[in-house]
Amino acid sequence: MEKTRLLAAAIETITEGLTTTGGTAGFGSSPQSTTVLIGSIINAVLGLLGIAGIVFITYAGILYLISQGEKEPIEKAKKILTYTIVGMVIIVAAFAITNYLIGALTAIVT
Repeated sequence: MEKTRLLAAAIETITEGLTTTGGTAGFGSSPQSTTVLIGSIINAVLGLLGIAGIVFITYAGILYLISQGEKEPIEKAKKILTYTIVGMVIIVAAFAITNYLIGALTAIVT
């Protein structure tokens, strides 16, 4: 329990310091709650994962196109495409869940 309190205090101190420093540097100084900050970070990571998914879909498509009818590259492309689509579904679900939870937690705090 003590570690949790220490971690929460450290995060709050860091975010307060970043708000002050960012305001001095000319980046809006409106303070954000820790919940919103963590949600923004998670959404950014999920966005990067979505971009990686698009890259893998493109790679699978190119692999499929240049396979020239050979079974092995076609199967590899199909596996990559299948796993990437499953991953994209998980990413979209994580994005939706994160936004819902951040909204709910923000509503509770305010």
